Amino acid sequence: MAMTARAIQLRREGRDIVSLSVGEPDFPVFPHVEQALSEALRKGYTKYTASNGIIELREAISDWMFREVSVRWPAGQIIATSGAKQALYNACMALLDEGDEAVIPNPYWVSYPEMVRLAGAKPIELVLRQEDQWAPRPEDLERLLTPRTRVFMFSSPSNPTGAVWSAETVRGIARVLEKFPKVIILSDDIYDRLVYGGVKATNILQVAPQLKDRTVLVNGCSKAYAMTGLRLGWACGPAEIIAGMNKVQDASTSNPSSLSQHAAVAALRGPQEPVEAMRAQFEKRRHLMVDLLRQVRGVDAHAPDGAFYIFANFAGLLSRKYRGEPVATTQRLAEILLEDFGVATVSGSAFGREGFLRLSFAISEADIRKAMERVARCAASLE
Repeated sequence: MAMTARAIQLRREGRDIVSLSVGEPDFPVFPHVEQALSEALRKGYTKYTASNGIIELREAISDWMFREVSVRWPAGQIIATSGAKQALYNACMALLDEGDEAVIPNPYWVSYPEMVRLAGAKPIELVLRQEDQWAPRPEDLERLLTPRTRVFMFSSPSNPTGAVWSAETVRGIARVLEKFPKVIILSDDIYDRLVYGGVKATNILQVAPQLKDRTVLVNGCSKAYAMTGLRLGWACGPAEIIAGMNKVQDASTSNPSSLSQHAAVAALRGPQEPVEAMRAQFEKRRHLMVDLLRQVRGVDAHAPDGAFYIFANFAGLLSRKYRGEPVATTQRLAEILLEDFGVATVSGSAFGREGFLRLSFAISEADIRKAMERVARCAASLE
């Protein structure tokens, strides 16, 4: 967020900045969603709703989840939130206490460990390997689980790596979790519609339905429906856990935006072709950015299977100097790229992994070409 804020400031100063740092689609809201928003405003749907969301939305979520995951939750076991992020936060607040532990894969989304700490618990990192395509080894997870482990929180497709865990990997993780019946599974599925190359995101309940009574699935409209600013997410799970999350929401934000709720009903029940059209464009952009990055000496880039990020290895540039000063970290490299070459990125250290930069391809092809030309010039300027 700091890099994005700095990029915005530089733009206001008149600088030509290409931002690869923001995690949101560059597509407009789909027409039928825009129409639903306008209609809701015209009808005066601007008042408080039930804290957990209007029944029409929770029923739409129930139907959508059944279509996507083949698991049905009643409306009473669904909570609508102000983005998927709030659903994850509510779950951490409801589930974790002082002395508890939550296992999270590393690299992780920046908010995961902070949410765990805010709940008074301790994040335990499950270190993933690039040579494994950022998929976890079940035996590594098993070594980390203890009587203090309360939550296993993960995302596939992943932010920042774009990794999509295979069905075999998810089955292996599920077999380990079956041995630890007190561990709650918190699955962040926000990117599950954005996958490439024929890959399919496997939900843990599709391969291990026996874990349903201690699994919370989190999703939302932000990524697949290009509705990031409308802030509409949800969680489905066991009645007791959803009730606890609703208590957190009652005491903090209350209901998500009433207008966004009606827009979400239209998104989930309306035509899905725009989602596929957007996904196809992201796939083309992924190919373009990877191809151009691979031409930059010192950079190791692999095509992700999901989300819209490339988690590229820039360690080959870190032993060099820029204007006589050593470039020791990817945070410093990201600062040089932004300040001197006009490209905003996010250092891998923000995600718990030094040596990498996260680059978003949720921008136009023209901007991808411009940004990659600047990255290449930056790399060439290092001594």
